[in-house]
Amino acid sequence: MARTRKSTTGTGIARSSAPSLADRLPTVRAPARPITCYRRVLSSGLFGLPANAQSVDWMVINDSPIAQTFRVTVFKVGVGAKTPVAPGPLTLTLAAKEATHNANSVGPGKPFVPGFYYEVVLEADDYAVLPSVHVWQDHANTVIPGTLISPGTFVGI
Repeated sequence: MARTRKSTTGTGIARSSAPSLADRLPTVRAPARPITCYRRVLSSGLFGLPANAQSVDWMVINDSPIAQTFRVTVFKVGVGAKTPVAPGPLTLTLAAKEATHNANSVGPGKPFVPGFYYEVVLEADDYAVLPSVHVWQDHANTVIPGTLISPGTFVGI
């Protein structure tokens, strides 16, 4: 028979000293950081690099009247599963009517390597967060004609 002890809650009801079900269940902890889901996901589709490519630049403008948070991930695609390009997914917040960009080098050991396809994915909540991509022939923002992937070219996935 289990021992009983006097209740300390003042109810006068005796309780068992045997471990309760709650004492035997594992502790459930919340994730270290919250998982954020966006209502909109846009893809550039796959694109290759021209022979004279030196840098790939993605840019985003927030045409919303309020600040917006979004995530951009660039993927390298060969045969098989696509993999994120370093530094991986970037989560940014832009003030209203503000823009940003991220240009990365092309070449062996660089984020972009000739011979592969790439995809830029934008995750956002507002339709006024607009992405674009273009490829530079140098590191001074000289765009290679025909490489622009405009906001209207991105597709919802």
